[in-house]
Amino acid sequence: MRQLSIFLIFISLFVNGQKDNFLWPLDKPISLSGNYGELRPNHFHAGLDFSTNNKINAPVYAVQSGYVSRIKVSSVGYGKAVYITHPNGVVTLYGHLTNYVESLNEYVKVQQLKAQSYEIELMLKPNEIAFKAGDLIGYSGSSGSSTGPHLHFEIRDEKTEVPLNPALYYKLDDIVKPVITQIGLYNLGDTASAQFLNNYEVKNVNGKLKLKKDSITIANSIVGLAFSGFDKFTADGSQNNIYSVEVKFDGQLIYHHQLDNISFSDARYVNEFSDTEGKFVFQKCFLPNLYPGGLYKSATNKGRIFLLDTNYHVIQVRTVDENNNENILEFHLRTKKFNYYLPPTIKGDTYANCQQDLLYSNENIEIFIPAYTLYNSTPLIFENTLESTGKLIILPSDANMNSTAIVGFQIPKKHLGHKSKLVFKNVDNVYLPIVKNDSVFYSVKNFGWFNLAVDSVSPTIKTEIPAAKLQATKGLKQVTFILKEDLSGIKDYKLTINGNWALAEYDAKSGRLTYFYDVNTPKGDLNFVVETQDKCFNKATYSVKLKN
Repeated sequence: MRQLSIFLIFISLFVNGQKDNFLWPLDKPISLSGNYGELRPNHFHAGLDFSTNNKINAPVYAVQSGYVSRIKVSSVGYGKAVYITHPNGVVTLYGHLTNYVESLNEYVKVQQLKAQSYEIELMLKPNEIAFKAGDLIGYSGSSGSSTGPHLHFEIRDEKTEVPLNPALYYKLDDIVKPVITQIGLYNLGDTASAQFLNNYEVKNVNGKLKLKKDSITIANSIVGLAFSGFDKFTADGSQNNIYSVEVKFDGQLIYHHQLDNISFSDARYVNEFSDTEGKFVFQKCFLPNLYPGGLYKSATNKGRIFLLDTNYHVIQVRTVDENNNENILEFHLRTKKFNYYLPPTIKGDTYANCQQDLLYSNENIEIFIPAYTLYNSTPLIFENTLESTGKLIILPSDANMNSTAIVGFQIPKKHLGHKSKLVFKNVDNVYLPIVKNDSVFYSVKNFGWFNLAVDSVSPTIKTEIPAAKLQATKGLKQVTFILKEDLSGIKDYKLTINGNWALAEYDAKSGRLTYFYDVNTPKGDLNFVVETQDKCFNKATYSVKLKN
């Protein structure tokens, strides 16, 4: 266990101390590359990302005393992760590890061999494995869905499992104010969709925020405000998200969000909360029909700005970070024309009320949208050319969804011979079929343009180093195989050596399956056989003989 004096030598300059006796999980100078609530693809970031200078194997320590309550090894997500439950009612998570401390690593390996599976999830009893504050628990890495070496760290509520904002558990010597770079305005007169109007540049003049043009005149009177901006923990640090944002209209608070206590069930709300217009990502300061309550502290009229006359009104946007550094932008806004709410501009085939179940059938297609799946009520438009072109269009394509809808249809005649291999493609999403008689059903997370495709091609397997070179190399420490599948994705995999199951580590993002030689590796001839299948059950096998 580290001594506190040693820990303090290595602590970052921006750290003043810790609340609730929380140590930092790394003993290098602390550098945060990501913060809680950052906007990530389909989710809010649930913790802090600690930079490890693009290197693996930085020692990772328990931030408080507690017991290991969960261990998960996965080829996706947090990769190798450990969860520690603490007496104060929180659980800390350490993710994307390259390895566990030796004693924990041996425990995990025994369970993997017993289950004959690299990917494993273990739920431990209290005090079965315990660590004290400052004990080494593992080493940082880039396992799972990580895009580069770092440590992902979370603090969760033990009972609800809701991730909390870790920055609130540490006292930071942070004197950097949040910055707004753009203001965006939306027309909210259409009850079905927010229409982006324009964006306005914000200047940082002598530490104060000002619009390039202080007074804005628009032709709309029911308006939503959005902003693009960032915060930093240190002056030369990474650009992270802003913790707290308030909007005042003529001195009255009409909107306030704060990035903490965001549950995993609300992760996809990030798609509704934020919006990309041109090269800027905006965070909306107004609410849809349905929204997660925990994110918002105040939202009068759901944050909508009503301009009821043609006079200028004062808009104030106050940003605050976790260390109470604040920055305020103030400008004037008026309308030259008063508009009432208008009915939806889209005339659809049916109307989806976001608070009610919708079951719609027409032209051999069927869609079921459970209540509370959509954030906004909206008309829906369908264009079905599945029989002739294999395409289905569901609009509006930008309707965000909290959970999944079910789309079903009769299988086109030309595809009846391979029902179970019909995948439904939408941009980067590939959905797998549920077959019932001559119909298929897909659980989709978005609308837009869909294409039917047949996945009848087997995955490919090869060694990372050409087999001939491997066979000529002495003293091998590891062998890596590359598994590739371009459509439905890899479902499972298995490595055997001389007919016996062997533990190998799989990294889904790179398709690398790696066997590490150890004391249990047989001597002499080694017959490696890799078997894999994709999610449409196309199989592949590869074998190579090496010597040890």
